[in-house]
Amino acid sequence: MVSLLSSGVRVGAFVWFAASAVVAQEATIATTAEATKPLQVGQAIPRVSVKTTDGQNVALSSLHKTRPVVLVFFRGGWCPICTRHTQQLMKAYPRIKAAGAELVGISPDSPTSSNQNQAKHSIPFSILSDADAAAMKAFGLAFELDAATLKRYQGFGIDVEQASGYKHHALPIPAVYIVDRTGKVVYAHSDPNYRERLEPQAILDQLSKLPSP
Repeated sequence: MVSLLSSGVRVGAFVWFAASAVVAQEATIATTAEATKPLQVGQAIPRVSVKTTDGQNVALSSLHKTRPVVLVFFRGGWCPICTRHTQQLMKAYPRIKAAGAELVGISPDSPTSSNQNQAKHSIPFSILSDADAAAMKAFGLAFELDAATLKRYQGFGIDVEQASGYKHHALPIPAVYIVDRTGKVVYAHSDPNYRERLEPQAILDQLSKLPSP
């Protein structure tokens, strides 16, 4: 387990003006990946919390207070494409840190499943649990797996209910957000095709464009 505190990210509350924030309760789960409506550049990140691998609540608004943060939404530790992308991000992580930013992964996996994923692959950055789908809904990334896809996944030995601990059958489309210290999205990338992932170099290129603190 990687501590957010040890990596310089403070866990705590942050006050938002209602006019500038996206309220998670108003968000929904799309019927298909193509129907999602992701958060865009220039918007403030939503007022929503996720959990650490040991079950502590973390307000996303607390993650950017000392440095820009790169939020990477992925489907779960059970997804081989996600694991391959995570491994690419792991290689880029030292350069992301050197650029003055922090990297955080967010998935629908439960805290326990997230902890197992982090331990299995020795992931050096924080993996946060959005098991109740609050964050992915608030970011406009959530969609519901249809019955045929659920059945196919079960045939592969994938149980998304067991992974998350919930029966919402929601996943996020893969997405990367760079959030500045004010909480504003300065870069956004998402793709309803879960096989398509952003190259880590693109993240580094965008971080190089941010003003020095």
